[in-house]
Amino acid sequence: MTAASKRKATDGALRAAKQIEHNPSFLQSTAEIIDRETGVRELVETLESIIAEAGDLIESRNPELVAHARAALRRYADEVPRAAGMSGSSAHG
Repeated sequence: MTAASKRKATDGALRAAKQIEHNPSFLQSTAEIIDRETGVRELVETLESIIAEAGDLIESRNPELVAHARAALRRYADEVPRAAGMSGSSAHG
C-alpha cells in the first residue's frame, strides 16, 4: 500500500481535483487525497490485475462485462494501462 501512495494521482482524481480546487498549486495534493481516501488507486490496480489474469475467461462468458471494465479503466485510470492484458490482445491458449 505504501507504493500506491507514492505514485502520482490517477487522471480521474486529477479531473475531480480540478472541479474542487481552484488553486493550481494544490491540484496534485488534492488528487492524491482523493485517490487515497476513496481507494480508487487500489481498485484500479485490482481490476487491471483481474483483467490481465482472467480477462479471456471472463470475456468468454460475459464480453460486455470485460468491455465495460476496460472502458472504466480507460476513463478513470492513468493514461496508459500497465497490465499486459488490457489491450484485449492477450494470448489465447
